[in-house]
Amino acid sequence: MIIIEPQPAASKPGRRPFQFSLRSLFGLTCGTAAFFSLARTLGYADAVIALAGVVVLVGVMAYPRGVHLPTGMVLTIVAGLLLWANLRPTGWAREFNLGPPIGLDPVLRNMFCRGWPLSPCLLYLRHHMTDPGDPAMYWALMSDGVVFVVALFVVRGVCELCLRRRATLATKPPPAGSTLGPPVE
Repeated sequence: MIIIEPQPAASKPGRRPFQFSLRSLFGLTCGTAAFFSLARTLGYADAVIALAGVVVLVGVMAYPRGVHLPTGMVLTIVAGLLLWANLRPTGWAREFNLGPPIGLDPVLRNMFCRGWPLSPCLLYLRHHMTDPGDPAMYWALMSDGVVFVVALFVVRGVCELCLRRRATLATKPPPAGSTLGPPVE
């Protein structure tokens, strides 16, 4: 008979593993109450977006990745601009006197006239769709998400590349005969 003893979980040195306590139960209860209070006031779609933002913020603060501070600041600004572009209502609904069709699920109904670069409302107008459950509208929302994530990865790559290049140029001595730097006497 083989007896397998449980092994302790490997964790980072200096960091305690999470232990469920009365304080964490109180925090989860308060967080749940705040979420549903916000959801009742703003609406469930906006509350879920706010909750996702808080979860991402807590995750980034708890487990920082290896990016420089200027990169983090630029990523924050770009993410804010992309969120604004994706969540603001476009003028198409007002201009064409169009509302979401009957029979849409709650997410698509709330995001019907929102989204950048492609809104389900634009597809609905352009292709004269009659079926409100057409998968093309879901693909429009998914393409907005893909554009969002790809834009953030590109911005991160460009910022990190510029910072690395700047650091290597700062440590490299100027070439002989260069007018850069202090004059040699």
